[in-house]
Amino acid sequence: MRKTKLKGHLSVRQLRKRMLESQDRWQFQRWQSLYLTSQGLAAPQVADYVGVSPGTVHQWVFQYNHRGAGSLKLQGRGGRRFGLLSFPEEATLLESLRSQAEQGHLVAAFSLRALVEKKVEQTVSKDYLYDLLHRHGWRKVAPRPRHPRADLKQQVAFKKNFRSWWEPPPRVSAARTADP
Repeated sequence: MRKTKLKGHLSVRQLRKRMLESQDRWQFQRWQSLYLTSQGLAAPQVADYVGVSPGTVHQWVFQYNHRGAGSLKLQGRGGRRFGLLSFPEEATLLESLRSQAEQGHLVAAFSLRALVEKKVEQTVSKDYLYDLLHRHGWRKVAPRPRHPRADLKQQVAFKKNFRSWWEPPPRVSAARTADP
């Protein structure tokens, strides 16, 4: 079985110190696996002691060897990791459209697309635009569909005088349908 070797970024004493000063369990596991590897144990043995798979041990050793000790620091898992703009940048972008919206002009997501694409210098999806509007509390407000030249009086007169030819035929009584 081939042994995993560490590069000399940190001494064995420094590895042990970092392991003991870890703030949480996951960070402790990473430093413990490196410490045990520095003691000459193979990856399957280290994985058995630490409680992870051998592949995970190899991955941590690879990160340490190629990127240094700082690569083992855990990053937060929450939040918007793939946001193109920060929340305040999005807010200022939407403020430029708020005056148009308050005057009654329609602000469509696709008119917003040009502004966003100009700001981030890449194309954005339709979902990103709708998510952006939703994040900042914008909602869809659409005018009621009505023709601008509609005459309400003519419509009412038409409805009164229109022959309802689509009504079902009158019912035939049972006495008329019986055979004589």
